Amino acid sequence: MSLYYYIMKSVNALLWVVMPFCALLAQNQTVDSLAVSTNFLDEVVVTDSRFALKRSQSGKTIVKIKSEEIQRFSGLGLGVLMSSHLGIDVIAKNMYSGQNPTVSIRGGRNRQVLILINGVRVSDPSRIDNDFDINALNIEMIESIEIVKGAASSLYGSSAATGVINITTKKPKDAITLIAKKTWGTEQASDQPLNSVSSGNHSIFISGTEGGIGVNLAYAERYSNGMSAVVGEENDPFNKVNLNVGLSGQFTSKFNWNLGWNRDEVNADFDNSFPIEQADYKYTTELDRFSLNTKYDYEGGSLNLNAGYQTNIREFQYSYLLTYESDNLNIDVFNKYIFNNNFYTIVGFQYQKGTMKADYDPEVSQSDVYLNSVYLDPSGLNLNLGLRYNHHSAYDGHWIYSLNPSFSFDVNADYQMKILTSYSKAFIAPGLYQLYDPSYGNNELKPENNLSFEFGTEIRSNQNTLSAVYFNRKEDPTLIFGPSIEGYPYGRYANSDQEIKYRGLELAYDFLFFESVKTRLNYIFTETTDGDLRSIPKHAIAGVMDLPLSESTHLNLVGQYTGERIANDAVTELEAYSIFTLQLNRQLQNPNINLFLSVFNVFDAEYVIIPQYASRGRNILAGISLQLD
Repeated sequence: MSLYYYIMKSVNALLWVVMPFCALLAQNQTVDSLAVSTNFLDEVVVTDSRFALKRSQSGKTIVKIKSEEIQRFSGLGLGVLMSSHLGIDVIAKNMYSGQNPTVSIRGGRNRQVLILINGVRVSDPSRIDNDFDINALNIEMIESIEIVKGAASSLYGSSAATGVINITTKKPKDAITLIAKKTWGTEQASDQPLNSVSSGNHSIFISGTEGGIGVNLAYAERYSNGMSAVVGEENDPFNKVNLNVGLSGQFTSKFNWNLGWNRDEVNADFDNSFPIEQADYKYTTELDRFSLNTKYDYEGGSLNLNAGYQTNIREFQYSYLLTYESDNLNIDVFNKYIFNNNFYTIVGFQYQKGTMKADYDPEVSQSDVYLNSVYLDPSGLNLNLGLRYNHHSAYDGHWIYSLNPSFSFDVNADYQMKILTSYSKAFIAPGLYQLYDPSYGNNELKPENNLSFEFGTEIRSNQNTLSAVYFNRKEDPTLIFGPSIEGYPYGRYANSDQEIKYRGLELAYDFLFFESVKTRLNYIFTETTDGDLRSIPKHAIAGVMDLPLSESTHLNLVGQYTGERIANDAVTELEAYSIFTLQLNRQLQNPNINLFLSVFNVFDAEYVIIPQYASRGRNILAGISLQLD
């Protein structure tokens, strides 16, 4: 191999050695500075209980991604952003833009990770796992993201077996505001010259409040034409357009409402997967999302409604046209009541209905009633209990529950410690495709049941957070794609005849390096007994350092190590790899302008995510955003 290869391998190894060493050095620096600090800041989290609780009162490990961080990843994508945080991996994030992503949390996949947009469950019943394609979203329209790791089905219903991702979109501002953004970049595989602009993004937002009505209008477009889906010379263009209209206001001082419509369109080329080869195939996605959120406040509580309706049309142009159409209705009505400062309750009813247009026109529905209670004892003992009864049109009734105690206490004036544990059950119904497709479906499938246990601790100060969580999850039965049998020569969907286990460990350390460089290091270990860890590494590390060069200029280093793993064919073992990304942001005043530059995969590492499919090499992205108030 070349000298360049060995030099790059040595540099990568050195960086992964230096970053933990910096963490230990920074810990000593921080202890000295904390000796004079007595103020402890306790961040507020919502998604794990639906109440605005302090992080110390939550029995879950919560990832909270704020607007400032989202903007730094502009152009790099939602998958790259989320994967920089502990225990979250978006498989295919570093591939051709049109590649179908898989969200993985604690060994789970799309069907076990629930996606909420503004509190409303989203899914596409025509997809195999009845999941949602986050690739349809545009990162420019997102204000914040909160991610709960671990089972949350008692509070949010089916599909929340390993985590919940709650995406909050941008809301209308009080004053009339215009935000315009433009990016230019490259998107290509490794070992290619950076001699042409082949991707970009542009967006415009207009928002404001007039006469008590808030209005939010947004348009965004992303395009690329520099990579092939499979390894080859022919590029596959990708184009995505997102539209958003949002209205909000108050009927009375106690009755708030938000109404939204989103249109997501994707047009892209793709290549043949069987056999894997270059092809002039095309696909389109048209997704309309309607949402209504209302809240009526009364003394001691509130009555809430989160409702949404989606229509999905996907077309695949091979030598023939294949079309999938579906719609999804979700209505969630819940009453929140605070008895006192220590006792909070939620009682709710949720209805879901999914339909898919096909020769057999299938549909399923679920009706749930649920109760969730939070008790906060002055001693620091916190208890979150949940119970849900799920009635499925194909599977009758199922009970779902969760028990989530935690205990927080002050170690001293500067450090606080939390010990947490949980035991939860989740119910996942097979998708319409898995049940009724004439070629691969099986209407005798049993639903998947997940039993999850976790135990961990978190030590926090104003400047440091150290956490460790062990998780263990059992699936019995689980959903699999079974071997060929009589009448189904290519196999069909089935249930595993054995209990499947996933377990692992998450370690995270957030700290200040030399009192000014915000840094976080994450490590996750995942293994299974008889389960499916294709494309999911046993060992993964991520690190982010935010270096302020001045009050208005920040330099960020993002490092991601992906360990050895099994490929999608369940046979090939893929080599480990490391990717480093640099981000430079410069904020100007009068006018309010933000300039940014990103260099992805600085060392142009070569790696494989899916054999024979292309992966991104070194790429450069530059952009500017302007805000006028």
